[in-house]
Amino acid sequence: MAFADLNPLGALWQGRGLHCLLLPQDAPASCSLCREPTPGAPPAPKKKPAPAAAPHVRLAPAGAAPPRGMRTAPGYAARAAENEARQRARGERTGQKEQAAGPVQPALDRSAPARNEDAWRPLPPHAWPAPWQQRLAATRPGLVLWTYWKLGQDLEGLRDEGQAARRAFLQRLLADLGHPGGTHTFWPACLPTASALRSGSPTAAGDALAASPASSGAAAPHGMEGSAPCADAAANPDAFWSGVSRLGARGVVVMGSAAVKALALPGTLRPLQQTRHRGHLVWVLWDVDYLLHEEQRYAAMLAFLRRALRQVTRA
Repeated sequence: MAFADLNPLGALWQGRGLHCLLLPQDAPASCSLCREPTPGAPPAPKKKPAPAAAPHVRLAPAGAAPPRGMRTAPGYAARAAENEARQRARGERTGQKEQAAGPVQPALDRSAPARNEDAWRPLPPHAWPAPWQQRLAATRPGLVLWTYWKLGQDLEGLRDEGQAARRAFLQRLLADLGHPGGTHTFWPACLPTASALRSGSPTAAGDALAASPASSGAAAPHGMEGSAPCADAAANPDAFWSGVSRLGARGVVVMGSAAVKALALPGTLRPLQQTRHRGHLVWVLWDVDYLLHEEQRYAAMLAFLRRALRQVTRA
């Protein structure tokens, strides 16, 4: 195969910019558009491709520093040796300091309580005592869960002289908070015992209420008493906190020191304080029976709840 010039028949192709064709040497002249050689004329010399031009290299003047990014072999080796010597000296100094300080003592693990808290898991309802399973079936879910010591007997219909006053107080409090329906729910800190349910009258609870500081008008210790624990009610912290998770509550309002103790909360908690327990925010208030006789604390309690509940009630 070879390159050849076009003959006049290829003028149309020449006008289109075609000047040469690559055809087999044995192609017949009738099928070729190549120009036929003149008889006796020497063959056209073959054109040799021009050699590629050597790249232009600008020589640096004598004594000038090499361009940035270029390092001579001796300079690079010297710098590498210097860096290695520095690293070796730094490692020796570190080893000397560790030997002088003695063996490393393990750091105190201050996150152990947090890990224990995270290790707790709610119990499934079938593992609860039967009365708690029945109470769960009758309780609606809510974002904010309320509890106090006598809530169990109020929900079970065991009437005493303070039940109507407690109900009216809580209705007033929820109305003042102004949250939409379904925000709040009530889950008891303890439930009446079988004997109390059979008798239908919370005698021990009534005696405890009559002797409580709220009923007698005496000052309450820590300012949060009002309902004292009695033999007619039994607490179950595991069932309670499992129910909190089951009901979808984000926060729990605990009223009174008796409920605080029943739920295994820290005994150092005081009213208008916040903590976190078993994965839930917890706010501590005074007992309902105590607040019935302490109207001056209502405004402070309402302001505290409005600020605290924003954490769980906003979308």
